[in-house]
Amino acid sequence: MIFFSGQAARLFLLLFFLCILPSSPSRAAEPPLELWIHPYLPAPELVRRFTPLARYLEAKTGRKIEIRISSTYENYKRRVGEDRADLAFVGPFAYVQMSEHQRGRTILAALEGNGKTLFHGVIAVRRDGPIKTVQDLDGKSFAFGDKDSTMGTLVPRFMLREAGLGVDRLGRYSFLHSHNDVALAVLGGFYDAGGLKEEVFHEYAPRGLRILVRSPPIPEHLFLAGKKLPAPLVATLRNALLQLKDPAVLTPIQKTATGMAMATDRDYDGLRHIARNLGPMPGE
Repeated sequence: MIFFSGQAARLFLLLFFLCILPSSPSRAAEPPLELWIHPYLPAPELVRRFTPLARYLEAKTGRKIEIRISSTYENYKRRVGEDRADLAFVGPFAYVQMSEHQRGRTILAALEGNGKTLFHGVIAVRRDGPIKTVQDLDGKSFAFGDKDSTMGTLVPRFMLREAGLGVDRLGRYSFLHSHNDVALAVLGGFYDAGGLKEEVFHEYAPRGLRILVRSPPIPEHLFLAGKKLPAPLVATLRNALLQLKDPAVLTPIQKTATGMAMATDRDYDGLRHIARNLGPMPGE
């Protein structure tokens, strides 16, 4: 049996522990992944909704996931378009706009609502108001969402045009920050009608909103991966999203969410056609 003096024993233990430590950096030392989300709802609400998903992806990848909310849709599109987001939750119209300039985005998955990758928008009015048809909006006031919002602006413009009303036929219109703002503006009587996601409409319907017209089905929001992410990590993220079925993770994002599904760029061709035909807003 070999005995060491006190100083020699301490040196031996130090060398022993140095030998058993891993020589490569641990996964915990890797920088966090940033999940960027467009501001379709107030930032605190979006952080609350997406935190369960962030924790789920952390468990699947071993990487810290930090939620980031852009201050405006324009800043969001610029960041994702310049590939400065590791992960991004993207609205359909924003995706179409970005892909017009640069195809080949890495789609991880599309959100499913009630088992479908399609959703609807509405034009809403006050339940006790006199407006009964879209044509009744001629000369009336209208609340759009952000200019780059699918259900806040693009789809309501399409529904108005299908009814024979261009925005030039409205008495006045404004662009508000979020779907919640649109709902509250119509309820408060500041505007005669407004465009918003059907999900948000149902939150405010008990207060006195009514659907004037419902949109055709539109492809759902999707998750994108930044081009700088390594292929194995992209595959892990995609598999994690496609396997996700936990209501505790899904329903905070959207009450009707039931999972994620494979999606391709071609799924958005119909929306792309609408956007091209509508063109920019008057005066832009």
